[in-house]
Amino acid sequence: MTATRHQTQDPTDVLSPRSLLVVDDSEGERELLALTLGAAFPAAEILRAADPSMARQMCSARDFDCVLVDYNMPDMDGVTLAGELRLAAAYLPIVLLTSVGDEMLAARALRSGVSDYIPKSRVNTDSIRRTVARSMLSCSQARLIDDQRDELENFAYALAHDFKQPVRQIATFTQMISEEIGSDAGPLRQHLAFLGDAARRLGKLVDVMSQYTLLNQPPKLENVDLGHVLVGVRASITPYLAERRGELVAPLNAATIFGNETLMAQVLQNLVINGLHYNQSPVPRVEVTARREPQHWAIEIRDNGLGIEPEYLAEIFKPLFRLHAASEYAGSGLGLTLARKAVLAQNGLIWCESTPGRGSSFHLQLPVAQATPAVG
Repeated sequence: MTATRHQTQDPTDVLSPRSLLVVDDSEGERELLALTLGAAFPAAEILRAADPSMARQMCSARDFDCVLVDYNMPDMDGVTLAGELRLAAAYLPIVLLTSVGDEMLAARALRSGVSDYIPKSRVNTDSIRRTVARSMLSCSQARLIDDQRDELENFAYALAHDFKQPVRQIATFTQMISEEIGSDAGPLRQHLAFLGDAARRLGKLVDVMSQYTLLNQPPKLENVDLGHVLVGVRASITPYLAERRGELVAPLNAATIFGNETLMAQVLQNLVINGLHYNQSPVPRVEVTARREPQHWAIEIRDNGLGIEPEYLAEIFKPLFRLHAASEYAGSGLGLTLARKAVLAQNGLIWCESTPGRGSSFHLQLPVAQATPAVG
């Protein structure tokens, strides 16, 4: 079989600007750059602006495929102008030109919204063609990614909205069945109580995910008692603990963080179930401990499971990444991804340490609880 080499397409082959704007306070350098751009893009219209004020007016009056901005201008430097233009047009390609070869300046420029950066000493027909085309391609891809993200979030929001009705129905009919069978049905009433609690937790989870994951808004943060959260987690996974003949050791009565209760329940439940699921010990065991640090709580979820090879520790939080075939261990491949996102949403950190064959330890750093204002 003959191997074929993947060829990366040159952006200059697919992008040809129709209108470009040069912003430079020096008439000579402005005209020289315009001539170079004209040679690089013969079909493009090249317009000129002598100062930032004129550039802002021209950009508000028409759309440009790329704006090339000099850094050294008397009234406003090019990085500041780029930031203002980026606020007005999120996907406008902006190239900064300067005679100062300063990497700190380049970093500041990229943070301010500049698409690319080129010293004037390196400007020629080929380099300016590549830089402009690369900037246009980068901004085009950013727009496409944002459009796809918006479409996905809208779809996910609609999906979550559709989930809420059957969840409510499960909770309602569970309650009705419990009332109908009366007080004599012992174990059955207990099962129905578990089902009702699960439906309520699912409803809360859908609400939080609709707010955070789907609407891309930060979740509501407040003081959360992790001991209370773990009581709920234990109740939720009691059947699974019995099935696996596992142990959950979790004395966290004193740990109170500043986070979101529903997200923390999801994180801890996911990590505990992972420790029990990917485990071949005669007695699968997960232990949750907490240690107070000056600025955060350090939470550790330690198991005696299969462990993870060192080269995969950086990959396990990626979406759909799986260490084992679905035929060996069932799972969605999204649990750790969602756990990481939920921890980050609470201004926390999460990472994993592991020894293959001996188990894994997931570490969380979460902000300490905020002081409650005195009443009266």
